[in-house]
Amino acid sequence: MFKCVPMFINKTRRVTISALKDLSRNLWLNMATVIIIVIALFTITIMLAIDAVGNHALVTLQEKIDISIQFKDDADEAKILEFKKDLENLEEIKEVEYISKEQALIDFKETHKESEYINQSIEELGENPLFAILNIKANDISKYNSINEYIIGNDNYKDIIEEVNYKENEKAIDNLSKILATIQDGIAGLTILFVLISVLTAFNTIRLAMYTHKIEIEIMRLVGASNWYIRMPFIIQGAILGTMGCVITLAIISPVAVYISPRITQFLPGFDLYVYFMNNFLSITVVLALIGISVGVFSSLIAIRRYLKV
Repeated sequence: MFKCVPMFINKTRRVTISALKDLSRNLWLNMATVIIIVIALFTITIMLAIDAVGNHALVTLQEKIDISIQFKDDADEAKILEFKKDLENLEEIKEVEYISKEQALIDFKETHKESEYINQSIEELGENPLFAILNIKANDISKYNSINEYIIGNDNYKDIIEEVNYKENEKAIDNLSKILATIQDGIAGLTILFVLISVLTAFNTIRLAMYTHKIEIEIMRLVGASNWYIRMPFIIQGAILGTMGCVITLAIISPVAVYISPRITQFLPGFDLYVYFMNNFLSITVVLALIGISVGVFSSLIAIRRYLKV
């Protein structure tokens, strides 16, 4: 058993040295393969960034929007508060805020305290023109439609409701969601395309490397070398190409994120792309490494399998 350990180490050392030699012999072709892998991984990174920006935009929008219910001027406050309690019991709802007619007027005057014309107009009316309001925030942006349907379909409180303000917010939510979905689908398509190109390029690189070792491989098979022993140098080569692509991609991400972050922050305050990447650096590295190495190894397995069948 112990005698097998040095033998295993020697075999591993030999196949690793063989893989490194192959990399140096086909330097330019291997560089082209790495570049393609980098493009594929960078496209995946862009998709992750767009997803993060989009999610932050949706959360920001969710914080700013709500469903606003305006009640009739003669609506009983006790019934409004009963409706508020009923809504708070729904699991889709995060918060329900009640603003009375009096409080609405105070808030309105405070907001427009610099406008003498508006304040004078209110004084001339001699009465409070505003409505009592319930402002409703959902736990998730996708829940607003079901909450709106619940409010409209609730016959117990139809007689006190003047208006439910949701349709304008619904359009904003739907438009943003459609734009993000379209962009994400496009990026996903590009990612698949570049991953396929990476696989094909790595496949051709390794096929070429195997062809240059044609006689050597035939001799190895004649002396009884197993298929796995023949495969291993090329599998290691594919893994190294994938790892190199991952490292280069990570080296590019940092300066690009530093450059882009201030521009994104101008349009989306509170979101820093560079901080996002640094906070998720480990998980992003693992994802890119797994994809990069998988592309290289998968390409190697396909190339070698087809070659050994010949």
